[in-house]
Amino acid sequence: MSSNLVPPDDRFREYFREYRAKKTVNTIPYSGSMPQSAPDTVPVGNFNSKKVTVVGMGQVGLGCVTAILNQDICGTIAMVDIATKKLEGEAKDFQQGGGFHQTTTILASDKYDVSANSDLVVITAGVAQKPGESRLSLVERNAKIMKMIMPEVLKYSPNATILIVSNPCDIMTAIAAKIAGPDYPQGKVFGAGTNLDSSRFQMLMASSMDLDPRNVHGYIIGEHGDSSIPVWSSVRVGALPLLDPGQEPDDTLKAIHKAVVDSAYDVINLKGYTNWAIGMSTAYLAKAVLNDTRTIVPVSTCVRGLYGVEDDVFLSVPCSLSSNGVQRVAVLPLTKDEEAIFQKCAKGIWEVQEPIWATL
Repeated sequence: MSSNLVPPDDRFREYFREYRAKKTVNTIPYSGSMPQSAPDTVPVGNFNSKKVTVVGMGQVGLGCVTAILNQDICGTIAMVDIATKKLEGEAKDFQQGGGFHQTTTILASDKYDVSANSDLVVITAGVAQKPGESRLSLVERNAKIMKMIMPEVLKYSPNATILIVSNPCDIMTAIAAKIAGPDYPQGKVFGAGTNLDSSRFQMLMASSMDLDPRNVHGYIIGEHGDSSIPVWSSVRVGALPLLDPGQEPDDTLKAIHKAVVDSAYDVINLKGYTNWAIGMSTAYLAKAVLNDTRTIVPVSTCVRGLYGVEDDVFLSVPCSLSSNGVQRVAVLPLTKDEEAIFQKCAKGIWEVQEPIWATL
């Protein structure tokens, strides 16, 4: 099978090369004494040279591609999945919408050579948790998948920044980083973490106050999951702190966090999966990486040594994102209660992660 399931048709390219040669000329120097230094041929490609690969074309992967494509973030998107027939259909469907966005090349394959020289690789592949299945069992199955994906990604894009979206996100990010090895730059493998959780958090509070969500500042940190931690002590509404110094969150604020945790389950119960919000979150992170913006966002990275954590655990904390992934890690001044919850969260993650950590 061809490495690219939807290759450009060489007949069409040759036809229009000849057309261009007949109808256009090279750039003209302003003086006849100057040589024409412009190349005889015009390179075929995109004005935006950035390339993003998305591995895994389930609902989350498709949500990521849709958001990245609609925001004109990169010049090439490569889609990788083992379900070749469906993948080919998805790629053609995206390509046929090419008149409604910037010139973006869309590639698709069941082989990883299509991902070569990517600036950013987004990994969404993994299996869903079965009814009654333990988290450890799910981690073991998805760890096997990650062990197949990462060597292929690194083979074709050895300098790529790698964003892990696969669940359980924090443990899968740790696994991916360990597979990449100690020589791979720290922070270049990071997880989507609680970026979406924090967006839900800010949106819920802002909508309750009839404010633009961008005017509410606050973080959900820790695990991307049920044991996530709202940092109430850092929440600001505009320039004003939500809580006074030493004030603890009341039952209403605790209910807001519960609503954030439950929000994904609400969507899953209604439609069977989540994809659009995580896709938009991924596009936001991709833009920060590809444009080297140094945006501070809560993403999953190694937190050993922070807040009393001693194990090789990856959890979300505010990080500055650059073209090399996590550039710097911000250390929030947590309250004693918040720090204790963070330590408990890290311990719970490590208990699930430890049995397979030494086998990688």
